[in-house]
Amino acid sequence: MKTTISLLCLLITLSVQAQLQRFIYEYKFTNDSLKKDSLKSEYMFLDISKTGSKYYSKKRFDSDSIQTASIIKQMKMSPGSVSISRNMDGGTVDYTVEKVYPDFKTYLLTSVGMGFGNSDYKVLDERGINWKILPDKKKIGEFDAQKAETTFAGRKWIAWFTTEIPFQDGPYKFRGLPGLIVKIEDVKHTHIIELKASKKIPERELTKEETEAITYKEKMGKRLAINQGHYKKLIEQYKNDPVQGMREMMNHPGSKVKVNINGREISDKNEILKEMEKTSREQIKRDNNLIELSL
Repeated sequence: MKTTISLLCLLITLSVQAQLQRFIYEYKFTNDSLKKDSLKSEYMFLDISKTGSKYYSKKRFDSDSIQTASIIKQMKMSPGSVSISRNMDGGTVDYTVEKVYPDFKTYLLTSVGMGFGNSDYKVLDERGINWKILPDKKKIGEFDAQKAETTFAGRKWIAWFTTEIPFQDGPYKFRGLPGLIVKIEDVKHTHIIELKASKKIPERELTKEETEAITYKEKMGKRLAINQGHYKKLIEQYKNDPVQGMREMMNHPGSKVKVNINGREISDKNEILKEMEKTSREQIKRDNNLIELSL
């Protein structure tokens, strides 16, 4: 009851003060099971508001902010001609997870494939997370935390949550414990997410120019709503034929494509497909330890 009341009070505070709470996590990981001793590191934001939460990469946030500013500038100078640069460093983590309160409906915003022919998706994940809360307790950073464990998406996970921050939320798709998850890792220690800082962010209305720029980006990359089962089939399809999207695009009448691979410009369609398939299959082979092993 105390946790429920505290959570309600926090949500009321967020609502009245029109601000969100940003929790900053460090995510250490390797997508290659052969490189367990060389974890990458990326900072992630978990933004919690009265209506839900959003989990995403700080580098992607910085990249999107620069991109939005560029679009605003181009719209002012030449409204009919706007280009979107994709060469900025958006980090390694290219997905976003959104949860909608109060039922914690969970969506993964992602794309399938690499390079040409990608499609962007909003994936509804209705899988539950069944936690076993254990008696173990210890300090995680400045917080008193308690241990819990679960099996999710092909992995066994160990989590530490604190009732000192009574949000029943956490990084990635994890949620449903009696307090914020301040640390979670798989038992093989290849995906580790730990809270490092938090701050309150005043919410503000977007300017007219910002709204127009974001609307433009959304039109250019509209997301198709699908469920988890459909998403898994798309992943399998991509692994079987990683250049399908590129092939379909190149088969359109009158299409002309040039790509630069390792400093060499290629215009022959068959050679392009051959080189891109080779690159894609090498990447698929390396990415054998994604956060969701069940994919």
